[in-house]
Amino acid sequence: MDYFVIQSILDEVTAALLNPKVLSPMFEESPMIGMPHLRTILESVALSSIMKLDANSMDKLFDLMTMMVKYQLTAASGPREIVLIMLNHIDGMRDMVSDVNAQKCVTLVQEMVVDFYSCLTFDEIWRARQSCLRGLESYNVRVSILLRRGLQNEDASFNITPQRYDERYMEHKGTLATLKIKDVSPETCCGGSFDTFGDRKTLLGKNIYLPTYGIMENAKRDSQQFLRDCGVKAELGMLAVQLGTEETSYERPFTLNLLSNVDDENVNNANNETDSEGKSVNQKNAENGEPKLNEDYKAKLDNVYADFFEDEHEGLTRSMDLLDLLDELE
Repeated sequence: MDYFVIQSILDEVTAALLNPKVLSPMFEESPMIGMPHLRTILESVALSSIMKLDANSMDKLFDLMTMMVKYQLTAASGPREIVLIMLNHIDGMRDMVSDVNAQKCVTLVQEMVVDFYSCLTFDEIWRARQSCLRGLESYNVRVSILLRRGLQNEDASFNITPQRYDERYMEHKGTLATLKIKDVSPETCCGGSFDTFGDRKTLLGKNIYLPTYGIMENAKRDSQQFLRDCGVKAELGMLAVQLGTEETSYERPFTLNLLSNVDDENVNNANNETDSEGKSVNQKNAENGEPKLNEDYKAKLDNVYADFFEDEHEGLTRSMDLLDLLDELE
């Protein structure tokens, strides 16, 4: 597949996932949505985009997403690993995108995740995991990539194999449960860095489709390595133009415009509520030491994200079947 086409796909999908209107509610206290509701949202996403997803394809995509989340939550050895799994996903997005604004968005989201979950206790995160697994209990689908790697059985149950990262939370629950993540040394929980280019140590949340999955890097990856990786992507594109394999005035061939029909209502109304003493909800949360979504992050994310969609619908020439892309990865 064309290099520029692939890069456009990755940038557009990442942009959709980092939509502030989608992210903001995730950092606000609210009941967990049910699976039927989640399925409805995903179907609406598919219908509002130019992707070709019939009912069968939608079923496969939903099953893949559901079972991968279920596997990662099942295999997690402790609350800190749950956060590290999220950071691995964010690292994956950062590695895939080439757009500078996309990279800024990814970094902001990582800061939001770290700040929010660091203020939660070990028990709060673990109970959230348990709630998610209860919601996924009835979903038992065999996934080809998990079967090939020996991580799933024919009856759809999982093989949880020993990994380098093992938090053993249940053995230390008595002393850690009521402590906040930020108040406990990482080394107490088998390490794993929350830094932007830190070593997460856990494999969970990394791209399982890569042939190098399971091979831990010995060299520490830093910001300079990340910049070199981005430079390689840019050089490949320039080389393609110089060799005459691409038009110099590149026309984006398609877009994956997920969640484009989200209502424009202000999702921050709840954050502006005040109590009888005139204090905002966020002010009270700060005084109580409760996790909150920093308004500065939201403002920054809104500003950077807006740069994604200048002239968004210009130059669209074809649609793309997302399931075909997944098949090519396998």
